Amino acid sequence: MAGEAWNVREVDLTIDTYFSMLRLELDGQAFSKAAYRRDLMQNIDRSSGSVEYKLQNISAVLDELGGVFIDGYKPASNVQGLLRERVTQRLGEATDLRQHMVEAAEQPAPSSAVSLGDAVAVPHVPLSSPELGRTRVARMVDFHERESRNRSLGVAGEEAVVALERRRLAEAGMPDLAEEVRHVSVLDGDGLGYDVRSFDHHGDERYIEVKTTRYARHLPFLVSRNEVDLSEEEPNRFVLYRLFKFGTPRGGGHYELAGSLRSQAQLDPTIFRGLPNIG
Repeated sequence: MAGEAWNVREVDLTIDTYFSMLRLELDGQAFSKAAYRRDLMQNIDRSSGSVEYKLQNISAVLDELGGVFIDGYKPASNVQGLLRERVTQRLGEATDLRQHMVEAAEQPAPSSAVSLGDAVAVPHVPLSSPELGRTRVARMVDFHERESRNRSLGVAGEEAVVALERRRLAEAGMPDLAEEVRHVSVLDGDGLGYDVRSFDHHGDERYIEVKTTRYARHLPFLVSRNEVDLSEEEPNRFVLYRLFKFGTPRGGGHYELAGSLRSQAQLDPTIFRGLPNIG
C-alpha cells in the first residue's frame, strides 16, 4: 500500500495505539513503543517508517489542540487532513483522556527534592517563517498554559536548578560563588525576566530562566515578553533551562538554550495585548 493515502480504518487503528500509549505515559507507567508499533503493523500494511511518521503526525495534532503528546514522538508536520479530523474528533470524545491531561498539568510537584544531571545536547533549530494559511483548530485542553501556572511544579524545578548550579560551582573550585547563587523569583519576586542568578566559570553573572515539565523534551514552553527581551538585552548572560520528565520514576533531564530566545527557539506569538484606538 506504499504511496496510497491512509484510509479511515488505518488512521483509527493508529490513533487507538497512540491513545493507549498516551494513557500509560500520563500514568507514569513504563511501556515499549516498539512493541505497540509492531502490534499495529500486524493490522495495517504499512512500513515501520510510515507508521512512525504517522504517530509523529498525531503528536502534531495533539499539540495544535493544546494537549500533551508522547515522549519520543516529536511532532511532525504535513499532517493528512483525514488524520487531523479523526484525532480532533476522537480527542473530543475521549473525555477521560482530556481530564487526565488537565490533572497531569495541575498535579503538585514531587514532595522530595529532585536532582538534575548534566544538560543534554540539543541540535540548534533555526527559526522558520510562520506557515501561510495554516490550519486553525479549536484548542481543547491548553495543557501548556495549565502546566505553566502550576506554581508548585515551577518552584520545584527552580530549586533543582539552584542546587545544580551550586554543585557545579563548588565542583569547579568556586565555593564562594556557589553560596551566592540566588533564587531570585522567590526571594526578590517575579518580573526580572529570570528565576535564578548564578555565575559562569569566569565568575560573571548568569541569568537563568527555568521551564519545567513532567513530559516530553519537545513539548512547547511559554515565555513572557519580559523574558524574551532580557534574552536579547543580555545574550551573553541569559540561559533558559528546560527541565523535562521532571520528577518521574524513570528520571528526567534538561537542556540549555543560551542567548537570544529569538534565535534559539521558534517563537509563536499566541497572545497579544490590545490597546483600542479610541478617543
